[in-house]
Amino acid sequence: MTQELVPGVRRLRPDDHFMILSETDASPMHLGALLLLEVPEADKGALLERLRAHLAERLPATPLLARLVQAPEGYDSDVWADVASADMTAHVVAEDTPTPDMAALYAALAVLNLERLDLSRPPFKAHLFANLPGNRAALFFKLHHSVADGIGFQEVLRLLSDEAPPAPARTADAALPSPEEWRALAEARFAAKEPARAAQSAARKAALAALEAFKDQRAETPVLKLSGPTSARRSYVPLSLPLAPFKAAAKTLDATVNDLFLACAASALRAYLIEIDDLPDTPLVVNSARSYRRAEHGAFGNRIVAQHPHLATHLADPIERLRAIQAAMAGEKARTVHDEALLGALEKPFGARDRRAMFAERTAGGARVLPGNVTLSNVPVPTPLRTLAGYRQLHNYPVPIIGSGRFLNITSRRYGDNLDMGVIADPEKIADVARVATLFQSAAHDYFALAKASRQTL
Repeated sequence: MTQELVPGVRRLRPDDHFMILSETDASPMHLGALLLLEVPEADKGALLERLRAHLAERLPATPLLARLVQAPEGYDSDVWADVASADMTAHVVAEDTPTPDMAALYAALAVLNLERLDLSRPPFKAHLFANLPGNRAALFFKLHHSVADGIGFQEVLRLLSDEAPPAPARTADAALPSPEEWRALAEARFAAKEPARAAQSAARKAALAALEAFKDQRAETPVLKLSGPTSARRSYVPLSLPLAPFKAAAKTLDATVNDLFLACAASALRAYLIEIDDLPDTPLVVNSARSYRRAEHGAFGNRIVAQHPHLATHLADPIERLRAIQAAMAGEKARTVHDEALLGALEKPFGARDRRAMFAERTAGGARVLPGNVTLSNVPVPTPLRTLAGYRQLHNYPVPIIGSGRFLNITSRRYGDNLDMGVIADPEKIADVARVATLFQSAAHDYFALAKASRQTL
């Protein structure tokens, strides 16, 4: 659901504004995808211009043809103001890898993933790597997290693919109201929303009271040698696993795909921390999110609630670890019913100004450390195999971000018959991100074997 100020000018909800204000140079706030394409060698020379033309035709159907504008004096919400077009030579660029191999690609992505987006321009950028070995090319596409959450990002990728038709071109930029007109429109909106804001305030108080029952339920985030502010460096590697054995193992083990994804990550982290002699006596805590998006919310913006289950890394037995993770997740799901009432706040007068001041105070004097040791995210939207500008899209690997104080993010997306994953780390803490990916894959095969053995005994 949009919150238009005037036609073509959409207010940011406070939850979306948070994604802008919490951004730092060491922790940019965008969503990324490494789209691996099948491209004949003969087509690679013209690929950049072909992709620019293809994306330009489809951008008007997305929320990406817009620029960020602050409300006068911060009285109203900041807004996305639609623009007629984007400079495709600036937004879709060619990158040369030092050598035409995948390791060079992953190293380049780790650097590019730390480049912040300029929100005075359309909030996306695409980097083309055409010179990969064989009939391969890659497009690293990222958009700002204030525009969409993980599910919305998948919808953007769909709208940009060949699955969606070209959209009607725009003829002009949206016209912003004058400061006086903007103030009057905001005052009228605040007055109209006052009853809803009062009801929301009462619901928040009730939710906070209900959350008192959960206050001692969460495990404390343990302090490791790997803990502390996140550096401004990254290392990255993708990973793909077949979805069918993952789903079959989850079903046999009376779990969900997400349960098994968390358990594999827990097993990999436990093994890695044992190798570097940094396994704590108490379990690691994860930062994850659950979507609460409903039809009335529309496709874009952020509709996610944070979850902080523990990963049972203190338990040696993999099945016991899986059950403990399921129990922790059940507690988080019960809690987030009440957490939802704390989200989706209606804007208030000078809300944007006050949020900017609050975030400036929070980050003054150093990096803000967030709860949880690592981030794990499993985007549940099934995605069929697609083509982009006529080329087969072989994989849709996430290129995730790391919040301040965390050292690793593993994000998974369902693409075709695979779980495509992106593993990104702070290399000043995780020396070998590929080792973590290998341990995740090994943990998955261990769970597949346990599930097979369980089926054979039935």
